[in-house]
Amino acid sequence: MTGGVALIAAAHRRLVWLSRQMVADAKLVKTGPGGHTEATLQSSAADPNPEIDTSEKSLPGPAKPQPRTTLATTS
Repeated sequence: MTGGVALIAAAHRRLVWLSRQMVADAKLVKTGPGGHTEATLQSSAADPNPEIDTSEKSLPGPAKPQPRTTLATTS
């Protein structure tokens, strides 16, 4: 390679690296919580009442106690 061609090739490599770095930096800016692109902290569960998401709803009543099962012993 001649001197001029080598300089052009080096400049080209730098521009390719710079453009890839800029794309990578732009992706980092777009990522949200957890590093995922377009992530949000709000629940994505559908609900007819937009004021209450599924994680905030209470259960219909108290939990019923479940009897414990004992392990069968083998002899």
